[in-house]
Amino acid sequence: MEIVPQRLTTALLAAGIAALALAPARAPAFESSYLYNLSTTTGTIRSSGVFLALDDKTKEVYVVGENQIRIFNETGMETFSFGGGPDLGTVVSLAPTETGDLLLLSLVGERRAVLRTNFRGELVGEVELKGLPPELGELRFNAMGYAKGRIYLAELMGMRLVVVDAEGNFVAFHDLAEMLEVGAKRTDYGIRGFRVAPNGEVLFTVQALFKAYVLSPDGNLRAFGKRGSAPGKFNVITGIAADEQGHYYVADILKSAVLVFDKDFNWLKEFGYRGGRPGNLVSPVDLVAGDGKLYVSQYARRGVAVFKVSDPRVGQ
Repeated sequence: MEIVPQRLTTALLAAGIAALALAPARAPAFESSYLYNLSTTTGTIRSSGVFLALDDKTKEVYVVGENQIRIFNETGMETFSFGGGPDLGTVVSLAPTETGDLLLLSLVGERRAVLRTNFRGELVGEVELKGLPPELGELRFNAMGYAKGRIYLAELMGMRLVVVDAEGNFVAFHDLAEMLEVGAKRTDYGIRGFRVAPNGEVLFTVQALFKAYVLSPDGNLRAFGKRGSAPGKFNVITGIAADEQGHYYVADILKSAVLVFDKDFNWLKEFGYRGGRPGNLVSPVDLVAGDGKLYVSQYARRGVAVFKVSDPRVGQ
């Protein structure tokens, strides 16, 4: 057996230590930590299955449920609420605009209407939809988003999406069922989660396909996700959101967890899980993200949980 001289061994060891010292430190992985639940001065709000919206400018969070709109500040405390009056009907979706006005998708009597209110919920007027192609027929919108002067109106079970400008003039139509090649069975599939990101990307999930989708403003459709119970795979998915760092968040109602993906759809982390401890989730249904926070609406009267999220690797 060849014996390595002690001097050579010492030199090799020193070189190795020096190389480790010069090597760049590995950035920590995606991080998430529970902060609090949305609350009032009397305690946590025990809402169930509410819809969420975030004002990117004011950082206020809007909660739509039980025919009421509740507004929360950056610390998660309620500051104002409105709704329940005949003028606004039954609000099913809300989208803040850059002007400070709010857009409400409401059931007013027997019809669906897009209403515009000021920041206090006082009715300003109705956005009349104009120029929709007659071949589209009657569309029963039940989800809405807003970005860059465009209003996005979705018919979830019909898997159809109409885009209009801020005055209601027709801009575009997307038959999402045809794009996914399930047109003949659109009502068997349907859209579950729906969100419009500030950059104009339309995000949605289809439970039966175990997929999440991103529709770019230029009409390019991308998909990600695989079926399975292992970490990073989808069981029964619901809400979807994106943040300004390019992360995508998908809620899995069966896992009671949130799955995080990067801008290239690589899985980064999974957190939450069913339980009674702070930070555990029960049947998460809707998500909204921004300003380093993720808001998670849950069922079972578990309210809206707020997490701090960050990725130290972004921007390096």
